[in-house]
Formats: sequence, C-alpha cells, structure tokens
Amino acid sequence: MINVVTIGWLTTDDIILANGTCSMAVQGGGALYSAVGAHIWSEGVGIHSVAGKPYFAQTCRLIEERGIDASGIGQCQGNGLELWLLHESDIHKQQVPKLSSSDALGLDEQRGPLPESYARASAFHIAPQGPASSISNAKKLGSLKTKPILAMDILSDNFIESSMYLELDFLSHLTAFLPSQAEIERIWQPSSLESWLQENAIRYKCHMVAKLGARGSLVCEARTGTLTHVPALPANVRDTTGAGDGYCGGFVAGLAAGKSPVGCAAMATVSSSYIVEASGALATKQPTADEKLTRLQIVEAAIRPLSSGGSRS
Repeated sequence: MINVVTIGWLTTDDIILANGTCSMAVQGGGALYSAVGAHIWSEGVGIHSVAGKPYFAQTCRLIEERGIDASGIGQCQGNGLELWLLHESDIHKQQVPKLSSSDALGLDEQRGPLPESYARASAFHIAPQGPASSISNAKKLGSLKTKPILAMDILSDNFIESSMYLELDFLSHLTAFLPSQAEIERIWQPSSLESWLQENAIRYKCHMVAKLGARGSLVCEARTGTLTHVPALPANVRDTTGAGDGYCGGFVAGLAAGKSPVGCAAMATVSSSYIVEASGALATKQPTADEKLTRLQIVEAAIRPLSSGGSRS
C-alpha cells in the first residue's frame, strides 16, 4: 500500500563539486531525493513524475530496486530534465539545464493525473517543480475528500518564475511548507525570518519550516507560532545535492506517522544526514533501525526551543 507520495521532477544530473569532483549521469531530482528521505522512515513510498526516454527503463528499475514504487513514473517526450549541478561552495550552488534537456515546465504537463493507487495515500510531498504546477497540486490535493497531509517545497532558480509564490494563499491548503532560508529571503525578503515564519504559521494554520543548510532548520508550529531550532547532525559530508529534498521526505514521513512538527524535523534531519554522505539519491545508505534511532536521539538531545506558544513533544 502506498502511504507517502512525492510529486515533482526526476532529473539526470552531471554534478560538479567545489573540490572538482565530478559525477556524471546521476539519477536525481526533488521527487527522488525526497522519496529516498521518506523511505528511510516509511514503507510504501511512491513517486509521481516522468523520466526521459533514454533513462526511463534504468531509472524505474533502480528506484524499484531501492524499494520505492515507480509505477507512478511515466515516460516523457525527449530526454527529460538534464541538469548541470554546479557547487560553487558548500553553500552556493546552481542548477543549469543542459542544451539537450527537455523544457522543465513542460514536464509538469506531461506528468498527468495521479495513479488511482496513489490517490489514496495519507501524505503527499509536492517537491520542486514549476510554480503554477506546485500551486495547482496544492489546491487539487487539498480538495480531496480524504484530506491528506500535504507538504511542499519550492525552487527559486533563474529558470523559475518565483514571483508566482509571492501571494501565500496556497499555504491554506498545506500541512507544512518547507522552503530554504535563501529562498525565503530571495522571494519574500522579510525583515525578520522568525517573525515571517510565525506570522504565516498562525495566519494560514500551516507548519512553517526554514531550512538553514549546515545550521539545521527553524520549525514554526501552525496556529501557535511556537518556534524551535533543530540543529543539523554532524555527518561525513560527501555531496550536499538533494539534502533539502531528503529533509522534506523525512519530514512528511514524520507527519504521516503522526509525529509533532519538531519530531518530524528531527526525523528530517536524520534523513538529510544520510543523503549528504553519498553522491546521488540512489547511493544513499538505507540505515538499520538502530542506526537511524541513534542519530535521531543525537538530534533530539540538541533541539532548542526559541519561543513559547505551544507544547513540544
């Protein structure tokens, strides 16, 4: 049974790290990295996306071998989304579509409707995709009679019209919104990150999370505005590609399991720690129950409340 579904782009990535290391033709994309992050904690994870014809069969096979359902992946026209991922530092990176790539926004149209078996999932993560598609998915999924858990992440790269996110009414459809601090500052330019998170968490009754990279994340609970810092877990960092997406997958798996927002963030932090220790989503270790519990306990011990307003469990 499919319990958690990620919706978004699959990519074929040529990754160039700041130290000059190159990894070519790596299966990636927000839909895949978030599915891997969720699968660390949850069985029954599926992906709704499309893959380019040259990569379709191999991509689906490798995803299925990982234990993630690939029946929601269709074959698109052309090569699919092919990206250069350029890491200029440990913090700054950019995605550049290759000349041979399909149009990113066009892939949203080719994805089509959810498979029937996915429509009954208890939780969905809207991974990075075109803004119009992200907002449309939030509205469609939010109107389902089953009232599933909905989480959403975004992109603000140069090939994305990120101004479409300025009006935040779409948050009313979501359970949790998980952009990065850099994206929040680039799009909404708040004078105070903490105040922005609290105001919108209360106004839209949506858990608000700011991903801070190596500094962890800020978690703001819906309705109460209770703000908590969840630190990153020290890890043997190899490649930070997909770290934020893996975090989102762990977070939505926590929501599906009925955890508190802070508990979800702790699980998300563990997922991200495994993502950065590998190069490529499908190279990520699938930890044992004891291994991930040990990491979870380390994160939980370092959690720091920043403001009152609600209980933390």
